[in-house]
Formats: sequence, C-alpha cells, structure tokens
Amino acid sequence: MNTITLHATNRTSPVRHFFSVVARPESYRNLGYLLLGLPLGTIWFSVLISALSVGLSMLVVALLGVPLLLGTWYVIRAFANVERGTANALLGHRIAAAPMASPNRGNMWVRLRSMSGDRDRRRELAYLMLRFPVGIATFTIALTALATPLMVAYAPFTARYGNDHPFGEWGQSARLEDIATSSPWSWFLVPLGVAMLFVSFHLINALARACGRWTEAWLGDGS
Repeated sequence: MNTITLHATNRTSPVRHFFSVVARPESYRNLGYLLLGLPLGTIWFSVLISALSVGLSMLVVALLGVPLLLGTWYVIRAFANVERGTANALLGHRIAAAPMASPNRGNMWVRLRSMSGDRDRRRELAYLMLRFPVGIATFTIALTALATPLMVAYAPFTARYGNDHPFGEWGQSARLEDIATSSPWSWFLVPLGVAMLFVSFHLINALARACGRWTEAWLGDGS
C-alpha cells in the first residue's frame, strides 16, 4: 500500500505536465537543437558537396583525387561525431563517438577503398546530406511554433496602440491586427496566444525526440 501511494504521489498530473513544459530546461535544449539544424546542415552540405565534387573530378584527371577523397571520409567522420556530441549534449543521448582511423592499413588507395566500402561511413554520409533539408524543416517549424503564438498574443496591442509590428513584414503580412479590432473580445487573443505557446513547446519537444531517435538509429552503435 505504501509503494502504491508513493508512486501516486510522484506521478505528475496531466495538467501540471502540460503547463510545466515552459519551465523545463530540456525544452530549451530541444529548441536549441532544432534551431541548430539549419546552420549545421548548411555547413555539412556545402563542405561535403564541394569536397566530393572536387575529389571525384580530380580522380578522373589525376591521382590527386585519391588523397582528397580519403580526406573527405575523415571529414565525414568528424562531422558525424559533432552530430553525435550535439545529440548527447542537447537531447540527452549517449551515442559513442566513432573512431577516426580506418582498421585497414596500407597505401592511400587501399584505405580509400576500405572506407568507401564501410557501411557505417556511408550511412554517416547519407545522414549528413539529409541533415540539410531536415535542418531547414526543423528550423522553420521551431521558429514558426514560437512566433505564431507571440503574434496572436500581441495582436490586440498592435490593433490599438500602433502598426509597428515586432515581427516585421512577416507579422504584418499575417494581418492579425485586422482580427484584433477594438472589440473587447479581441483581448481573448492574449490568453489564446499563451495557450498556443504551451502547445508549441510540446510540439518542439516531440519533434526533437523524433530527431534524436533518427540520429541514434543512423549514427549509433547499432547502425
């Protein structure tokens, strides 16, 4: 009976769980992870596309492409380890960093063939290339999820006290001030926007957890 009572006491109520989302540090770590998707994905995509295109073109013309492509595989592993560390630090995962060196010894051509045939390194390359469109999506969703509730809550103030919108042209294009007229009912947009903000944080947390599962599936030990 005491054990059952203890579990019932420690269990967080659904209402408290819903509203406490804005006070949990993990919510802001998840938000940071989603926003980092755009700069990280852009860097990975730009560097790898340039390195692979130059390396493959040099491989056809001269043997200089061999060391370039070999170095690209090391860069891919380094970038993937940065992604592992980011998921560990912000999402609470425990993904071990992969070793930089290839287990096969020999000249550069032998090591290049070994790394090119390594399934884990190819998965890392695919993950880093997909990180660009996924990063754009997560950044856009996270930013929209935060901005929309704030725009809704601020709309009555904009309609009454001025047209300068804190969100710039994006906020003006939404024309929320047209909805928030001089009617006193428009003030209900303020609590509505606040309620939407709680929902947005739950959406952000769910999206970050999904991204973490994807990262662990592709870059974890069991990949």
